[in-house]
Amino acid sequence: MIVIDQIPPQLQYFLGAAVAEATDPQRYWLMRAVLAMAASMGKRNVKALWLLLDPEHARSTLNDFFTESPWSAPAALQSATLYVLEQMKLRAGERIEVILDGSQKAKRGAKMEALGWVKEAGSKEWRKGHRFLLCYLRVRGVLLPWAVDLYLSEKFLKSESGRALKERRPETRFRTLNEMAAEILASLPAEWETQCQVVVLMDSGFCNPTACQAVRARGFQYVVAAQSSRVLVKRTGTGGKGKRCVLKTHAPGRLNYQGWDVRLPPKRGGRKARFFRVAEDVGSLRGLGVVKVVYSRRKSDGSVLSLVSSDTGADARAVALAYGWRWEIEVVTKALKQRLGLGQYQCRYYEGMVHHLHLSLLAHLILTAAELQRRGPKAWTHSATLELPSVGILQTRLQQELWRSLAQRLRMTCTDKVLLARIDRALGAA
Repeated sequence: MIVIDQIPPQLQYFLGAAVAEATDPQRYWLMRAVLAMAASMGKRNVKALWLLLDPEHARSTLNDFFTESPWSAPAALQSATLYVLEQMKLRAGERIEVILDGSQKAKRGAKMEALGWVKEAGSKEWRKGHRFLLCYLRVRGVLLPWAVDLYLSEKFLKSESGRALKERRPETRFRTLNEMAAEILASLPAEWETQCQVVVLMDSGFCNPTACQAVRARGFQYVVAAQSSRVLVKRTGTGGKGKRCVLKTHAPGRLNYQGWDVRLPPKRGGRKARFFRVAEDVGSLRGLGVVKVVYSRRKSDGSVLSLVSSDTGADARAVALAYGWRWEIEVVTKALKQRLGLGQYQCRYYEGMVHHLHLSLLAHLILTAAELQRRGPKAWTHSATLELPSVGILQTRLQQELWRSLAQRLRMTCTDKVLLARIDRALGAA
């Protein structure tokens, strides 16, 4: 186990962007907590993180940083992400995919704030826990975190704990997941509306006016999965209204008689190509206006998906290809929970939970930034799609960098040549 007592020089610029608006004590703990969450294994609650940080400070100071320190976690995350995008040197008209997805985490603490009933993936039981909304950006194949927001139910806000939270944070109010998504979309940089091609990818839970109109209000395009019960009012060749059809019953016939086969490239190098049959319609969906509906049937298992795009002139193959990348946030969320401590907090109060969630995303961002920096200038300037290793591999590489940094400091003060030789051999074997 390595103690995070200093920040490696190659990571100081990145972390400096994240803590630019923080005070000195906040900056101290924020930089080290992010690095500890990114490089450590096992639990990442306050006690486990404190063991990796400077032992000269009491554990209560780190606990206060999580629960009482008023540093702005959303601003820190967005500043760090914008710094990475700045280093990537986005070009005019470059494509940015904004991926939104909800997740949940069961918790045991009965006195935690914001608890509600959740059912995690793979579980058949409803348990007490938290729901949160994640937003990631996909740029040149690289996934960068943008926002995370914790859901507060109406029932909780009417409880004694909820009233206490509103006294501490008067701006707190009830918001649906769709309203939370609209606020995240509103936080995206204004210059992207004219300088970039932004496409928002969402699952069927966001196929509604609240989320979709928030995308249109920013001048962006969206691709969202539609519920099979939705009714499409088809458009005729002259632009008038045609017949009404339910997507669930209309899609199979449309695919069988008017669809065509497409081949999509593999998502990862070395894997097989993907084969689909697609068909399309242009029509109106209630609350969404005129949209293009792309029906997609996977050849491997025959599953059918109806995809709605706000771009009525989009190619059906391009819509299916774009939506396929939405699954990447599911993979990232799993890695965040298993390797970067997303949801491993044991804080009782809402503020500590929000800070912990953002630190997990910052830990993922620092792993991504370190890998891009390791690849050199071509990784920052090349316009081709990049493929980064898994989070586990990135963690191992960061640990090696920390050990090398420690060994370099030891060489400046240690005179035991045998010890230094053993450290060099260990690093070489790693």
